[in-house]
Amino acid sequence: MTQKIVRRNRKGTKNKDLFKWPNETLDEMDGALRTQQYIQRMIQEDASDVWKLVRLPKSQDKYVWIYEHLRQIVIELNDFCVFHNGVWTVENHPDMRLKINGEETAFFSSAFYPPKKVPAIDYITQTIEQTQDTLNNSTLFPSRAFIPQKGQQEFQNIFRRLARIFAFSFYEYPDYFKKYEEEQHLFKRFKTLGLEFEMITQQNLLIPENVGELLQSEKTKSQENNQNENSDDSNDDEDSDSLLDDLVSDDEGEL
Repeated sequence: MTQKIVRRNRKGTKNKDLFKWPNETLDEMDGALRTQQYIQRMIQEDASDVWKLVRLPKSQDKYVWIYEHLRQIVIELNDFCVFHNGVWTVENHPDMRLKINGEETAFFSSAFYPPKKVPAIDYITQTIEQTQDTLNNSTLFPSRAFIPQKGQQEFQNIFRRLARIFAFSFYEYPDYFKKYEEEQHLFKRFKTLGLEFEMITQQNLLIPENVGELLQSEKTKSQENNQNENSDDSNDDEDSDSLLDDLVSDDEGEL
């Protein structure tokens, strides 16, 4: 008789042994939470391999797969917000605005009716809370094994609203965005999932397609600036160009 694998950390487990239960395929797992547990296991193994993470298993329903990924992304977005603690403040951002390619757009919180202007941090937390409420709505999502059409119709709106959170970090605090992305690969997973299953367009992602190249070039430019800052004072203005300036010139007309 095959021994059942217990997927939990027992009391007293040492740090080095956390989450060390044997691997299973999705078909080998059982229970209502098997898809969630399978996704979390793959993230623990290698969060950077986003194509492997979002690739639909043969036996898995597509919409259940998207649903469980969104639930996991929302969980991690809470940590993403905490990572910006101290900079996403009411004083720094009294409203939710994005300036992309010279065009500024203000976003109103749909947590109110009619939607109203709120500080950026409130818009972000309310968007996350609304998404959690939507995904936990038993009318829209009565089962973790099947997603009815009325639930499927919510996915594109969810992707579009969550994309604004990533974009706000990217344009306002690119260093924070880059550091978090290097460690967690959350936006890359979100983007790959949305594009792979046509839940969002590149335009609605709001962040340029070549985001990795832009961030890497900014790092290289910063290193060069530090080396040359004392050698040529006439280049001060050019050396201080921001990442957003690069995006305006390199990605003009995309959005």
